[in-house]
Amino acid sequence: MNPRKMKALPILALGLLLSTAAGAEQELQLGYVFDGWNSNSLYHGTENRIPLSYYYSAKDFLLTVNTAFVTGDYEQDADATQGITGASFNSSQFTDTTLGLNLGLDMGGSVKSTFSGSLNLPTGNDNWEIAEEVGAIPFIFEPGYYHGAGWGGNLFYTLSASTTGMEYGLGGGFMSTGNYDTGLSTEGTFSPGNNFVALATVGFQMSPSESWSFRYVRTFPMESTYDNAATDFTEGPGNILTTQWFSQMGGDRLVLNASYSFYGTGQTAQTTAPYSLTPDPGSYFGDKLELHPIFGYSMGPGVVLESGLMMDWIQPNGYPQGQTVSVAGYQGGGILLGAEQSLTFQLSQSTFWNLAGLFHSIANDGAGVGNTTITYNRFSIGTNVGFKW
Repeated sequence: MNPRKMKALPILALGLLLSTAAGAEQELQLGYVFDGWNSNSLYHGTENRIPLSYYYSAKDFLLTVNTAFVTGDYEQDADATQGITGASFNSSQFTDTTLGLNLGLDMGGSVKSTFSGSLNLPTGNDNWEIAEEVGAIPFIFEPGYYHGAGWGGNLFYTLSASTTGMEYGLGGGFMSTGNYDTGLSTEGTFSPGNNFVALATVGFQMSPSESWSFRYVRTFPMESTYDNAATDFTEGPGNILTTQWFSQMGGDRLVLNASYSFYGTGQTAQTTAPYSLTPDPGSYFGDKLELHPIFGYSMGPGVVLESGLMMDWIQPNGYPQGQTVSVAGYQGGGILLGAEQSLTFQLSQSTFWNLAGLFHSIANDGAGVGNTTITYNRFSIGTNVGFKW
């Protein structure tokens, strides 16, 4: 049997196993996405993705399974004037498969608790995410779609309560990531640091049609390691503040999303034994402001159109310009401006079809030769279909 086909079998087998449960609903989604980008520098590339998702829901219970087949082409052109010979990475692989669970428990009164988590199954290529950096848009602007980190997962617990017009909650969890193959003999295998996470939420029902919610997340990273201990490091703690305003206007709705992220100073190993961790000159990630309004409106029975705008404003990190410490160094930040559009047709009570596209324009400050700005243009278009039973 073709091993690529075997990787999709667990999703179908799981559906058959759960199909006899009473009062449950299942859904299967299959899609296709084309993603392409270019720049005013040497970097460009394309991705073709075929995502496959399965959902199983019952009272206070949700199970999800996600995977995808991806063909990627990441290019860095040659530039003889700068002594750059060029590089490329091309591959066609399944990504890792993610199994997600969410279980809600009614504690009585207005108190609820939720267990949620995911398990990462190693069906992907553990070298892809590092190799694609030769031509990919920097991850501080566009986190890569492909994931191939091997075994990993996360588990969270939240406790929430509600009163008239208000809901609030506290939670915590742990995130664990597998290992990456760097493909470099000087570094070897890379194991990103695990994270402990704490969170707090509060939401207000402003009116029968309007709500406003806030969330604060704090991360506590552990040490990231390589086979070569001289390149180990620990990221600084992260702080993420998010808010969402939701307004229902008849059959239409407006959603305003905003978030602000800021990070503490991490540590990097000394280059000689015993490779002790010493404080970095500043935070590795710069502060980040994200704005994302979305307007959804009904165009008629069974047809919904959603339009969105995006702005990410990233500040320079805390490293002095031109300084490199181990695998870390200066990042100039920049800005991302984007627009997105989707159109969904409810073909029947159990079937929908979606078409979507987006365009992002990115200015990455200080990333080019002589600290010039590199600009990227990214265009994506895709479709997916969902079946419920």
